[in-house]
Amino acid sequence: MKAMKYLVSGALVLSMSVAANAQEVDYNTMLEPIMKELKANPSDKNVAKDLLKVYNKTFKKDPAALTALGNAYLTVKNFEMANHYADLAISRNKNYGNAYILKGDIQAMQDDGGGAAMWYRQSIELDPHNPQAYMSYSNVYRKIDPEESERMLMELKKSVPDFPIEAEAAHSFYNTGNYEKAFEYFLKSDISKLEESHLTEYSVTATSLGKREKALEVAKAGISKYPNNISFTRLALINTIGLEKFDEALIYGEKLIAAEGENSNSGDLCYYGLALAGNKRYEDAIAKYEKALSVDASNIMPYKYIADAYNGMGQEDKALEYSAMYLDKNPNAKLSDYRDIADIYVNKIKKAKEADNTADIDANFNKLIAVYDQVVAKYPQAKVWSIYQKANAAFSAELDDKSIPYFTEVINILENKADRSDNENYYLGSSYSRVGYYYWTKNDLEVAGPYFDKCIKVTPDDNIAKAWFQKKAEAEAGETTEENK
Repeated sequence: MKAMKYLVSGALVLSMSVAANAQEVDYNTMLEPIMKELKANPSDKNVAKDLLKVYNKTFKKDPAALTALGNAYLTVKNFEMANHYADLAISRNKNYGNAYILKGDIQAMQDDGGGAAMWYRQSIELDPHNPQAYMSYSNVYRKIDPEESERMLMELKKSVPDFPIEAEAAHSFYNTGNYEKAFEYFLKSDISKLEESHLTEYSVTATSLGKREKALEVAKAGISKYPNNISFTRLALINTIGLEKFDEALIYGEKLIAAEGENSNSGDLCYYGLALAGNKRYEDAIAKYEKALSVDASNIMPYKYIADAYNGMGQEDKALEYSAMYLDKNPNAKLSDYRDIADIYVNKIKKAKEADNTADIDANFNKLIAVYDQVVAKYPQAKVWSIYQKANAAFSAELDDKSIPYFTEVINILENKADRSDNENYYLGSSYSRVGYYYWTKNDLEVAGPYFDKCIKVTPDDNIAKAWFQKKAEAEAGETTEENK
């Protein structure tokens, strides 16, 4: 377990700004140059020696100032000195809760969750109205005992009713990478009262989980409240693209690029390009993708996006050219990347059919099949997926006769398999459906029927199978009526 998983961000700030008297302003001011030198020279034992001498003399009886200095040492992982000042603060005031929080943070950063929790609990007992102790305790148990973690949050709510527990809990879960739990707490929070950082985390969390409508709602709230924070514009752009609201995406894209000017990064240029492409402004999109490549040559995604744009323009050969470059530069290509290339060949087949060019139909179909053969060679575990995609591509290209052997091959592989996955059940059910439909269109109902019978058992919601059984029921009802006459 990483130590920082334990440590709640903001503890240092809290311990340095508990009260508002003149002396605390002084120690914060005096602490700034000390912290600067500590961060610049963390291993130097004599760092800021003269500054520390004055600080210690001035605030030798002030537990808040001593705790703040201890936190400064904690930021550079000087646990010995951090602990020294925590103990010194406690010796000045044994009831000063923030000193115990510091003791807990020291343990947390050394991966001693149990020891950290003990100190946080002690702080709570001494100062039950200090939210930080509760939050730190909860954070320690976040992964190892979620129920205990949430129980402590409920204790905090009872002790400090006005504390924005939902937002802070969400923030804590967000920092540990538990986006599902973070989202749960963000949903309970009042969006109008969320701070800038919390709004950002909320939208990022929702985006990561695919909750695009909520992510967009939060991003818009952020834009309204913090118009100078372009992160919200970026999040709005990303999610409008994900929702295929391309008209709206274009507005956010223009605002983002205008705000960044010449400092636009490769990712933002790509997102703007996707907004342009979504509005069928393919040439403009390609220009942005090419600029993205010039900004960051290590970002290979523009090659894929350029391929997609050319495909949208009906320039399949250029699309294939850039697809090949993308695959060449991407050793971790996804199965969907190969499917996208196969789809380009589907478009070429459709054009060849319109031109009644049998040779081109066959040539492009063979190239399509070769794409999926390449997948099997690279990912043997994807064999069934590849065969199904071959069948589906042929079906999409309206090459029904070529699709049936592949659908049949899927059936032969999966039909008697006992431990089929959900995906395999889908491939099998869909294959039954497509073969049944093929024979239905050929008016060979005796052959079609058994396929639909099998289909409905594997995938009960298959629309083609439902239509078959509806027609069959109507036909049988008509026959019964005729007999009754």
